[in-house]
Amino acid sequence: MTWALVISFIIGAFCAIRLPILIFTLIVILVVFVFALTGIGLGYSLPTIAFWSFLLVASLEAGCAATHAFFYVMFVRRQAIEKKRTAIKIARNISDKGPV
Repeated sequence: MTWALVISFIIGAFCAIRLPILIFTLIVILVVFVFALTGIGLGYSLPTIAFWSFLLVASLEAGCAATHAFFYVMFVRRQAIEKKRTAIKIARNISDKGPV
């Protein structure tokens, strides 16, 4: 079952790249529904099904959150750093020219 959690994390990460959050939520609900039906068919107890469903959902969401955090670090923070560098460069050019 550990591999299912790893695969769920990877699926959540890939879904965050291309899917809107509403569609991703519907996929998560579908995964829980299919797992619950499969678990009932295999004779698992309801607490076991609820526990593993929670873990699958948490894994999917963690993959999605990790991808969004990666995008934040790569794009938003990088733009802030570049904007700061541009401001420093402009200030340096102004101070190099001196009074006109």
